[in-house]
Amino acid sequence: MNWLSAALNKPPENTGMLLRSPAGLSSARRLSVTHITSVLLACWVSCGQAAEEWPLIVTAGQSGQCAQALSEGRQQTSTDGLTTPFSLLNWNVEKALHPGLVPEFAAYAERSDLIFLQEAVPLKKAETVIAQSLYEAFVRGYVQNEIDTGVLTLARKPHLVHCQLLATEPWLRTPKATSVTLYPLAGSNASLLTINLHAVNFSFGVKEYRFQLEAAAALMRAHEGPVIFGGDLNTWSNRRQATLDAVTDELGLTAVPFSPDHRTSRFGRPLDHIYVRDLTWQSSETVQVETSDHNPLIVTLQRHDS
Repeated sequence: MNWLSAALNKPPENTGMLLRSPAGLSSARRLSVTHITSVLLACWVSCGQAAEEWPLIVTAGQSGQCAQALSEGRQQTSTDGLTTPFSLLNWNVEKALHPGLVPEFAAYAERSDLIFLQEAVPLKKAETVIAQSLYEAFVRGYVQNEIDTGVLTLARKPHLVHCQLLATEPWLRTPKATSVTLYPLAGSNASLLTINLHAVNFSFGVKEYRFQLEAAAALMRAHEGPVIFGGDLNTWSNRRQATLDAVTDELGLTAVPFSPDHRTSRFGRPLDHIYVRDLTWQSSETVQVETSDHNPLIVTLQRHDS
């Protein structure tokens, strides 16, 4: 799925993430492929402009580094956090192959505070899809036709930490990405941990699937505070769903229900999920679309103590 975002009026550390557009693309601040590659290979820390008091941003390439980065990030303070309630959009955008996807995404993005995309594709040129600022956290999975494809998390507020995790498809030997982000919450000392995961798909058993989930679970297990875990989790079999249930139950995560449920399914099982901890939902819906092979999930969330 392609990236559906443009970031205007953002600090230099944040650059616009754009989607494929058959009509051509207008420029915005862009994250280069070279930079994406470098952060996948190294762990680095950069502080935002002191004059703007941007929070500490840490990018880590491995789960061990991520755990350390999250621990450091939880010690940071910020006056620019997400306010609750907030809206979350989760959508596998199928590499934005459909010509109508960009305007449809723009309509959803305008009313979203937090966005999880799978099969997102950054391009150097694209039509801006929204005018509001969005802060991006992209993790490259595989490369197809010289175009990076991966998972993208977007938010109205800057993240404190961004971790990039990779798993490997057992058959295809291609990477599957997980984007881990930590956000400050307005009026609270707590922080929000979000995990946007595109699960491995092609396997006989669940060994690799369990391994990918456990890498994310270890980070959620160590976090004291609200958690959102979601994405295209590829739960197309009983064993996969049971594996996911075991992980989420142990972590105290609750699945957000959808009624009517228009989530995309395979073999009678929904593929896309949103789980939360220390949060509750005011509303949830799924929307039937023709612009992707997955339908978007839209949820409004708030703190339990709100």
